[in-house]
Order: sequence, then C-alpha cells, then structure tokens
Amino acid sequence: MVKEDLLLTIDSDAEVENDSDSSVEDVKEEPSDINPHFEFSIGDEVDEIKDWEAETEETNKDVNLDEIIEKKRGDLPEEDEEVVESSEMEEEVDQIAQEGAEDEEDDPDAEEFYESPQSNETTSTTTFQELQLSRPILKSLQSLSFASPTPIQSSTIPIALLGKDIVAGAQTGSGKTAAYLIPLIERLIFKNSTSTKAIILAPTRELAIQVYDVGRKLGQFVKNLSFGLAVGGLNLRQQEQQLKSRPDIVIATPGRLIDHIRNSPSFSVEDVQVLVIDEADRMLEEGFQEELTEILSLIPKQKRQTLLFSATMNTKVQDLVQLSLNKPVRVMIDPPKTVASKLEQQFVRIRKRENLKPALLFQLLRKLDGRIVVFVSRKEMAHKLRVILGLLGLRVAELHGALTQEQRLANMKSFMGDVNVLICTDLAARGLDIRIEYVVNFDMPKTYEIYLHRVGRTARAGRKGTSITFVGESNQDRAIVKAAINNGRSVARKVDWNDVEAINKRIDEKESAVEEVLQEEKEAKEILRAEMQLNKATNLIKYEKDIHSRPKRTWFKSDVMGQLTKQGKKVNSKKRKANEEKKENEKRSYKKTKADRSKKSGKRK
Repeated sequence: MVKEDLLLTIDSDAEVENDSDSSVEDVKEEPSDINPHFEFSIGDEVDEIKDWEAETEETNKDVNLDEIIEKKRGDLPEEDEEVVESSEMEEEVDQIAQEGAEDEEDDPDAEEFYESPQSNETTSTTTFQELQLSRPILKSLQSLSFASPTPIQSSTIPIALLGKDIVAGAQTGSGKTAAYLIPLIERLIFKNSTSTKAIILAPTRELAIQVYDVGRKLGQFVKNLSFGLAVGGLNLRQQEQQLKSRPDIVIATPGRLIDHIRNSPSFSVEDVQVLVIDEADRMLEEGFQEELTEILSLIPKQKRQTLLFSATMNTKVQDLVQLSLNKPVRVMIDPPKTVASKLEQQFVRIRKRENLKPALLFQLLRKLDGRIVVFVSRKEMAHKLRVILGLLGLRVAELHGALTQEQRLANMKSFMGDVNVLICTDLAARGLDIRIEYVVNFDMPKTYEIYLHRVGRTARAGRKGTSITFVGESNQDRAIVKAAINNGRSVARKVDWNDVEAINKRIDEKESAVEEVLQEEKEAKEILRAEMQLNKATNLIKYEKDIHSRPKRTWFKSDVMGQLTKQGKKVNSKKRKANEEKKENEKRSYKKTKADRSKKSGKRK
C-alpha cells in the first residue's frame, strides 16, 4: 500500500508556486514599492492541519476496534425502530427569559445559576502591514485569512525582528505559533548558506506536527525555505534522511532532537541562530528539564537568539530563563478570562442522573451537525464511550495518552475526514487547532482555566461556536459555571429525559456486549504483541551481523534519569514528577530535634 509520507525530504522548489508572480520573485525590492494602504479581505475559511499522514516507526498492524464493534453489532438483535427514533424535543437552544425554567421542579438557585450578563468585545486595529513584513509573508497571511495580529503577535514580532531574546507569557490559542514563526521566516528570507538556522522545541508530537504545518503555510511563498520534523513515534530513518538535507527550520520534541544531534552524522546545530522553546512550562512539568539543559549546552550561545513562550512563569521556568536567555525582553499578555464573543455556552443540569450521561451524550450527538469534540476526565472513559457509541451505531474517534503515536495520528486523520466526533482528554487535546463547531464537556473540568481552554477549541478566528456542558451539583461545578456565564453568553439547554431514559435502557442491554468487545480487543492486542516479539526474534537471528555492525546509538546520562530507572523499567511522568518534588523537598526540609521543639515552646511561654 502506497502511503503519502509527511517525512520525505522536502523539495524546496515545490514549496513555491510555479507561476511567475512578481510578489514572489521580487522579494528583495525596496519597501517603498509596497502600498501601505492595501488591506486584505477577511475570509471565513482558515486552512486546517492536514499533515497527519505521517509514517510511524511501528509498521506492525494494529487492532481494528471498529471492525470488532461492527462484528458485535451484527451479532446483536435488531433494534425496535420505535425505540430508536427520539421523541420530539423542545427547542434545542432556548434563550432563558425566566431563568431556571427547566423541565424539572423549581430551583431557588436557578436564576443565579443561569444569569448571563452582556460581554464586551475588544478588537485590535493593528494590521500586519504596519509590522513592515516582506511580501511573501504578507501573501501567506492573506491566503490564511489572517487579517490582523493578535496581542501577542503585535507585541513580539517587532522585538523578535530586532534580534532580541524574548520571554513571552501567552495562553494556548492566543496566536503564539505565528508570533514566533513570522519573524523567524522573515529573518530567513535573506539567508546566505544552506544549513539549519532555527530550531523550534515543542512538548508534544501533535503540537510539533501542527507547528510544522503552520510553518510551511506561512513560508509557502518564500523561495528555497525548507522545514524538518523530528519527533518520537515517527520513522527514525526517514527523519535522518530529511535532516541530511539540512532544512532551514527544524521542529522537534526534546528527546528526539538530542537523539539526532548525537547519532545523525549529517545533522549539526553549529549554525543555529534562533532557538524557540514553545510551552516551556509544559516541558518542565513533563520532566524535560534534563533534556532542555542538554540542548542548550549543545547549541552555540554567542550569536543565538532565544524565544521562550510559557503560559505560567513558575520557579523552574525562571531558572530556565536565567540559564538560556541573554537580557530578555518580557512580554506578558494577560490570559483570557472570558470566552470568545461568538461562543454560545449551553448548560445541562445533570442533578442525580450521572448514570444517564452516556445516553444523554448519544442523544446530543445524533442531533448536532458538524465537528464535535467531547472532553472527558479519564482515558478509560474515553475508550469505553467509543465502544458504547459504536454499538449504538455512531462511529467516533478517541485521543488520549493510552494510545500509541500511530493510533493518535490515525484517529486525528479520521476525525478530519469522515468521522465527526472526537472523544479526548485535556492533555491530549492541548495545543491542537482544528476547526470545530461544538465542544461537549462530558465531565466538568477541575478549574475555570481548563474550562476556557476546552471551549476555546471552537468559536476561533471570528467564527461561531457552541459549547455544551454537563453540570453536576457540586460546589466546584457550580462555581465554574457561574464564572463562565458571568463572562459570556449562556443558555440552558432543554432535554427530553424520557428519550434519554429509553436510550439508557438500550445501553444497559448492551452492557455484556461492551465487555465482550473490550475483552476481544485485549486478546487481539496480546496476539499482536506476541507476533511482534516473534518477528523481532526472527530478525535478530536473520540480521545478526548487520545489527552488530551498526554503531551503537548513544544517549546523554543524568542522575535524575538514573535514579528513576530501576531494573530496566520505564517510569511514567507522574512518578518522575513526584520523585523530583521529593528530591527538592529533601534539600529544603529540616527535621526538627527535641531541643528545637523545646526551644520553640519556651519562646511561646
């Protein structure tokens, strides 16, 4: 089967249009030739991520869960058509005039719960033309329908173009990707050598792929500009071939970048002039401190410009700033406390119907038209919901930390194709910028900030969007909802609970089928794992000489990693973080003696 490969060496000539457009050819014309009064039209369509078809490092077949679900559905008795058809609902979206008028008993707190004041919309009047960017970049911005820069872009682009180091505080969705890519590409328009000039570090593979895609689109009209991608989970040999061509900009995750620096002879970072660290706080939270320190020591510091972006400025981030940046300019953009002006927030009070949430979700998904992201708190629930909804006849995709990189990319590809529903956790969805019409909060987030992040997946770039949140009766849930409705337009969504009850009965009847699907999937995975081990052993015997003749790949050593690895077992990020905190506490803590305690009590007397 022929696959379209993301990681093949990029032909720089293919990145530029073949026509003889004067705006592309005359890159080095004087700035006076640009009409300062020219304005781009604001389009409704924004290009989306399409580079999810990447060759993964694991080429083995994976368990086809959809096939198992379809097979199980065929073995089940046919549904009664009268039960499948839902009863007529009241209006799906009801602007509450009399707050709290649900199809339930009166609630004295309902008015306060759903009161929604008007929100003010603020816009920026600055244009990209005022930033004095080159024609190829302005043309790319026009093709992407980027009309005016966001606050973080307006603040950082002029400073970055001066070559100064920057520490920027910006939340996900604030436009920070373009904030560092635009000045980076502008700087490389007049490059004078063929070597890697910039490296962008991202904490996750999905975010790195997204940055790679955005970068190629912003640089599509720049001649001879090439991009490279180096992330874990994707084909290592093809990445080596791509880096051998010395792409101008390399987007990478920390671990894989170090691997290539040490083990790919043709790849060098000696000529790197710009280093971008995106979402630095997340990198440090995930235990990448040792990797970042190693990278900073390998890239020359004398002529290096460093741009660091972080949502929070904690102690670890401050230490990283002192270590890696030279007299940085600090740009702090206040995180958004309100939702997008064109977002409609809908709330459904669950009360004591927690067991009906899967049925309620299915009822909603049948009625909504468009791309939908469903947020859950646990990966086990995401997987189980996929099976339940599949047995009910609804095909969905899932995205969470328990999936392999191959499964993640395949699920993202299907979500951007013929599958309209994606069930995911907060960790997996962070940083993804895909056009979405609806966000459903199946489980309430823990904080209002996480709520903003979730609903911020829709109503982006001036488009309309809708969020639907299942609300429990805990004080935490109510506090988040009150904060949300005080900062945006909100309504209470009417629900036909009789219809939900009927759907729930169908789910209860399929409980044994759900368990059978999960068990069959588990057994299929064990068989695949055994086949992989057998193939590995066969290859070791067959190609023993070739394997032993290859130079051994090296890795940097660290005390932290050594302490966290016991008997060859891998340590997950939670244990790593706990051990790091324990190590820090041991340095700071002081165990009081009996004399200390008596001295303290004597002072109190």
